[in-house]
Amino acid sequence: MSVCAMALSKSLWRAAPRLVGAGANEPLDVPNMNLPFDLTVGEVPWEIMVNGIGGPGNPFVEFMEEVGWADVNSWGVVVNSFEELELSHIPALESFYRDGARAWCLGPLFLCDQAQAQAPRDKSKGRWLDERAVAPPGSVMYVSFGTQADVSSAQLDELAHGLEMSGVPFVWVVRSGSWSVPEGLEGRIEGRGLILRKWVDQRYMLGHRAVGGFLSHCGWNSVLESVSAGVPILAWPMMAEQPFNAKLIVEGLEAGLRIEAAGSRVADDGVVFKREAICRGVRELMGGAKGRRARDRAQALGRVAHRAVGDGGSSRDAMTRLISELREC
Repeated sequence: MSVCAMALSKSLWRAAPRLVGAGANEPLDVPNMNLPFDLTVGEVPWEIMVNGIGGPGNPFVEFMEEVGWADVNSWGVVVNSFEELELSHIPALESFYRDGARAWCLGPLFLCDQAQAQAPRDKSKGRWLDERAVAPPGSVMYVSFGTQADVSSAQLDELAHGLEMSGVPFVWVVRSGSWSVPEGLEGRIEGRGLILRKWVDQRYMLGHRAVGGFLSHCGWNSVLESVSAGVPILAWPMMAEQPFNAKLIVEGLEAGLRIEAAGSRVADDGVVFKREAICRGVRELMGGAKGRRARDRAQALGRVAHRAVGDGGSSRDAMTRLISELREC
């Protein structure tokens, strides 16, 4: 979780009982937080709102209360982020803990991993990317929703057609074992689109010169990996704190864009984003003026992320201070 999402979640969890019955478009004023984006009641994840509707005896609410109590009474919290990314939100997060507790930003942690990112085992997939890194680099959209997202087959169909309509080269990692590619689509995208069913190393994909955009669910690890690689995000948040991450990356950091939703509610077939909106979003991120600005911003943040974990960087220094304090305990 990001610093921003952690502080927001703690604040809204407390406020949830007062939000029940409020209109979805009612604006939220979050105490002690200077948010770089607006937030409405309808954008609060159900995992938080359940505190207002679960009531006493709800096992999930009781579990979260117990975890939350242990958390805020701890000596501090380690966050996989870096100060330059979320400096303004650190005091808000620390305010939920006991006096003197610290939020230690030590990330991006994956940049400290000395293991080399793994190329696809299928060498032909690696060659496909290499061929598209020549002219021009950054022309490929990488699409992945992580390992936990549950996307309906109808929505995957819309995504497939939207990617086809965009005309943009893409690599799409599909986790669903039950979804079938729409008839005839693989033939129509041959040479331009690559649909992968097996696990791939996301760090490798985002770090490849061919990749210039990331259609993502906005899980925090994915956000950090994308920002660190200097790759802008096309946000498609799905669950938990992901809507907060999407707002932070798009409106706060201006390092991404967001797909326009089909409406305020999920359709019966699970479709949230129509193919036309997906097509527009992909085209804008990969070739539009807004996309170029987001890319410039992402690349600037990527340079800061690498400095943060290097010698004299904010995350490296925070780790040194944390170890020093632990030794004194």
